[in-house]
Amino acid sequence: SSINGHLGYDAVREVIYDPKDNPNRISIDFIPNRTRNANRIELFCNGRESELVSAEESASGQTVFLCAEYIRQVTFGLSQEFGVARQVVGNYGHFWTWRDSSSGTITGNLLTAAYLDAQDPMFFEEPSK
Repeated sequence: SSINGHLGYDAVREVIYDPKDNPNRISIDFIPNRTRNANRIELFCNGRESELVSAEESASGQTVFLCAEYIRQVTFGLSQEFGVARQVVGNYGHFWTWRDSSSGTITGNLLTAAYLDAQDPMFFEEPSK
């Protein structure tokens, strides 16, 4: 697993994905006491978009394929208070562009953007507010 590879040790107990029940949800359960801040992570895909821009329409003169996914991540872990689970919610989007060059190669780019919820204490400290 990618998570185990990044951590350098086995931490994931189980990945739960049932496309028939909910194709937009993935759950990751961790082996107890193997991570500092997560017992379980729930990932929800809240939206997907894609678009194909022809070479004639593209400013670069290349065919461009664009796709995006909007994700909500809920991380559950232990808290300082006994019997109360800690929840951390994050929202982010992944934006991919794939360009077809005249040499037959495809070049890709990935941009990840993180978003603050209005319930986050940092929301009102954000510079554009």
